[in-house]
Order: sequence, then structure tokens, then C-alpha cells
Amino acid sequence: MHPELAAIPIGRGRAERARFWRSGLPPYEGDRHHVVPLLMDCHARWHPEHPFFRHAETQHFVLTGPGRHDGRIAATVDRANDALGEAHVGLFGWFECTQSPKRAECLLDAAAAWLRERGCTRMRGPVSYTTNGLSGLLVEDNHPGPPTLDMPYNPPWYAELLEGWGLEKAQDLVSLRLDVGAAPDPRHVRVTDRALARGGFSIRHVRADTAGFAADVEHVLRIYNGAWEQNWGFVPLTAGEIRHEAKTLKSVLVPELMLFVEKDGEPVAFSLTLPDLNQALRTIRGRLWPWSVVRFLRARKQIDHVRVITLGVLPEFRRNGLDMALIVRTHLAAYPRGVRSAECGWVLDDNDAMISAIRRVGGEISRTYRVYERDLSH
Repeated sequence: MHPELAAIPIGRGRAERARFWRSGLPPYEGDRHHVVPLLMDCHARWHPEHPFFRHAETQHFVLTGPGRHDGRIAATVDRANDALGEAHVGLFGWFECTQSPKRAECLLDAAAAWLRERGCTRMRGPVSYTTNGLSGLLVEDNHPGPPTLDMPYNPPWYAELLEGWGLEKAQDLVSLRLDVGAAPDPRHVRVTDRALARGGFSIRHVRADTAGFAADVEHVLRIYNGAWEQNWGFVPLTAGEIRHEAKTLKSVLVPELMLFVEKDGEPVAFSLTLPDLNQALRTIRGRLWPWSVVRFLRARKQIDHVRVITLGVLPEFRRNGLDMALIVRTHLAAYPRGVRSAECGWVLDDNDAMISAIRRVGGEISRTYRVYERDLSH
């Protein structure tokens, strides 16, 4: 512990959420790739009334001491882990710190102490509340540049800070970059079309009418929880969480880029692809003022990169080529809209089936993210 520094717990009222946001900015001064997170979006994610906190408890900490407040961390205990046999695992996330082992130690010590008080014997992260959100530390970047929407980004020294505190690798996650600057290879289209016809599958996009959209959100919840239930670190989404996310995303959703595979009229797989709003958010500094709104709206029209946020197939329908079919159909829909590249991720680095499907259509691993763990029992 360092007497001149303190990681103090703060609440999550509006002013305190703004303070938490500001505390995460100093490490990125002069970083031309950093995208300042939209304060309005952070208010929504960190709000105590978010549906996630109906089954989880969290505590925010900010660093105080000589000079500026230049660090933050959040510690989270999620009761949904109980059913997964991981009640002893606590999470840390929203970690930001300048290049100082003392500051990092102060923040991590505070999070660890809070988790120990709640019976946690292991600490895992960075996971910003849940693996359904921002997860992992960027540790390898084969395509340097700004982060894609809702993907982690951090200074290169973060790994050294975390490992110096005693955290060790628990799991690596990867994203794959796909060039869509040309129409899909006709061979891939033929192969996926034959696979769909052979299995009696059809593909449609999300419905835009109110009732249809609401019904499709429920399909997403069912497929999402069914497709990932055996994955490392997976925590099921609740109905409240998925509906909250759907309401948030509807304004930026391109219906033709959210696809469902159906079998006998019942959705059995889906994929969600969103425009990379970070391309537009880079033009502002995290706040929507009248003049920055104008810049944002102009930049939004020029977005040519997307993120395939999620792609899931129910276990009983795997090995039918549905993952590749969704990727190819997304490419077919994206190319005429001026999209030229896509990031697919994240994917567990040992998910060979998904990585192979993306590689078959030209994708290559572009970035690696690491989730760490440390024993807190002694």
C-alpha cells in the first residue's frame, strides 16, 4: 500500500459516473488511435438501474493522490455465476491507469480487498461487469489502428502492470479481420446456398415492425443462451438485459445486417453486425454538443467498417455450415452499402470451428485479447 495514493470507492450517481469517465482519460493523452467513449453511453452502462445489476453487485474506485486523478477500476460480483459453479470468482474491469506500477497496485489491491470481503477466492479480468460486455486486455495487434465498436483498447504497458501484480493468463480471445472490399467469392456463395438447401434452412433478416422486432429479440435470447452455454466464462443474458440492449441498439441497427437462419419457420441461428460507430465517434471527444453532433452525423455517413458482434448456432444444428452461410450472406448485404472491412469478434482462441469458418472466407486473426486471473485465497 502506498500512503500517498488511495483508491477510493465512489457511488454511481450522475456526477460520480462522470468522474469515473474522466478518471479513465489521462492514460490516452496523445494516443491518436484512442476513441473517447461517449459519456452518454457510459452513463447508461454504469447506471444502477441497468438490468444487469438485478443479479450483480459492483463497486467503482478512482485513484486519488498527488497530481491528477488518473486511474480507475470496478469490482463486480455476479450472482449468475452461482449456477455456473463459479460463485468464488470475482471480476475486475473498466481498468485504466497511467504507466505506474504503484498506481496499478493501489487500484488492483482495492478491487481485490472488496472481492475478498464478498467471499471471492479468485479475481478475473479485465471484464467490464460481464463477459457479455468489454472483455480482455489488448495484448497483440496485427492491424494497428483505432478499436472497433465495443472492442477493448489500451496502452501497451497495461499487460506489464497487470502481470507485475501477479495476474496470469486465464483465456485468450481473438478477433478476425475480413476484407469485404469486393463482392463475395461466387464459390463461397454456391457452397453456402447448397448447404442451406440440403438442410432445409432459410435465411431472413430481422423484422423492423414493432411486434416482429420484439419477437426476434426473444429468439436472440433463446439462441444466444443456448449457443454459448458451454463456453468458457459464459454468463446467460436475462430477458431484461437483452431487451435493454435491443432498445439501445435499434437506432443504429441496419436490419439487413442482422440475420436469422430458420428451420421449418423456427430460428436456429443468428448473427448481428453493426456499423463501426467508432469511426464517427473519433470526430468528437465523448460529448454530444450541437457542433459535435453535426460532425458525428456527417462522419456516420462515411462509415465503411463493421463489427460482427455475435454469431450463434444452436448446438443441435451445428456442422451444417450455418456459421459460414451467415458470414457470406452478411458480406453480400454489406458490400453494396459501401462496407469495405469487418471485424469478427471476439472469439475464444480455442474455438477452432468458428475461426476456421471465418478463415475459409478470407478472414485472418488481427487482434488478441487476454483475460487474466489471480488466486485471492492467500
